[in-house]
Amino acid sequence: MKQFLAVIDGISEWSGRLISFLIVFMMAILLYEVAMRFVFNAPTNWAHELTLHLFGFLSVLAGAYVLRHDQHVKIDIIYNFFPPRGKAIIDSITYLVFFMFVGVLLWHGTAIAMWSIKLGQTVSPSPWGSPLWPTKTALPVAALLLLLQGIAQFIRVLTFAITGKELK
Repeated sequence: MKQFLAVIDGISEWSGRLISFLIVFMMAILLYEVAMRFVFNAPTNWAHELTLHLFGFLSVLAGAYVLRHDQHVKIDIIYNFFPPRGKAIIDSITYLVFFMFVGVLLWHGTAIAMWSIKLGQTVSPSPWGSPLWPTKTALPVAALLLLLQGIAQFIRVLTFAITGKELK
């Protein structure tokens, strides 16, 4: 079981670190755009659109990494009053709702991505007309990564709720 959890954690860690480089790439594109616009008076028609796509990738694909490090926003006004096992029980119940949400996200995200690929969907109206299928394909990929990490986290909290022992 520990090896299974380690593999999932490794996938989330690797994917999170990989997509973190998108920030550097986005900054380079925006710096280029600012230089072209204000120094050379020759703005691009693709830089802003590309950074929006990259930000979309970053926003959805970071979810599994953030879940891995337990950094999602929590409303913990009441939650913090519970003992550790009580928190694990609450988390176990919450993960059941989480799985329903991620399942719908995976199901519909896949349908949306497939439809976008089939249509060859682009941003319109846009001078560049960038393709939308890569951005829309990121949604089911992100949902799958989130589902995997959610399973690992659920196993951990459920084990702790039942046994009182942490499963690393």
